[in-house]
Amino acid sequence: MRTYVLTIAILGALAAAAHAATEQQIGSWVVSCPDGSRECQMRSGKRFLDKAGITGDLEIESQGRSLVPVIALRGISSEILTAASLAGTTEASIQFPGGAWQALTCNTTKAGYICAPDETAGRILSAGLATAKSVKVRVSVSVAGMAPLPAQEKTLDLSGTNEALARLRSVGPSPIPAALATGGAGTQSPAGMMGMADKMMKAAGYPQGVSGLEGMIAKYMAK
Repeated sequence: MRTYVLTIAILGALAAAAHAATEQQIGSWVVSCPDGSRECQMRSGKRFLDKAGITGDLEIESQGRSLVPVIALRGISSEILTAASLAGTTEASIQFPGGAWQALTCNTTKAGYICAPDETAGRILSAGLATAKSVKVRVSVSVAGMAPLPAQEKTLDLSGTNEALARLRSVGPSPIPAALATGGAGTQSPAGMMGMADKMMKAAGYPQGVSGLEGMIAKYMAK
């Protein structure tokens, strides 16, 4: 019996150690690898948004052979994400010290709501990432027909970036995900997209529909 208990304890300790090994803190960064996945994630250890289960992270993902910073919002229901993309717009950008703001393009994806640079901006950001001591991220959201919400801007200190990037390359980075198809919504009129978003919100259990969307977004975007 003692041998059995000891064996269980050892196996439990080994399992805990294996789980702990999937996440590594390197300077200001966290590199994590989901069990059984060959695509690992590198994110800033300090989140710029963390409210009511909604997180906003500066992450590093692969764009071809380059590693580039992206902004990832996770924990938002697909209904709200889709309705927000139909009824409003999101503007996001990243700036390293001494450099210009680089605009990102935001899309709903299987991995969450991802804002990533195009190839030109990606090359600029990739070149400046390794030596940057800090980074500014800015996100603003507006809903059609309503006043724009205040922009969310944060400065994140960076350290150990070279070591973290080397680790990410060795374990395999997550690629920038392809945007989900919108089902041709982009060919509809603004009124048609607003109507679709309103129906989607109400069907998902939000009785105010699009009219309540601004308040929900404002709750998460408030500083």
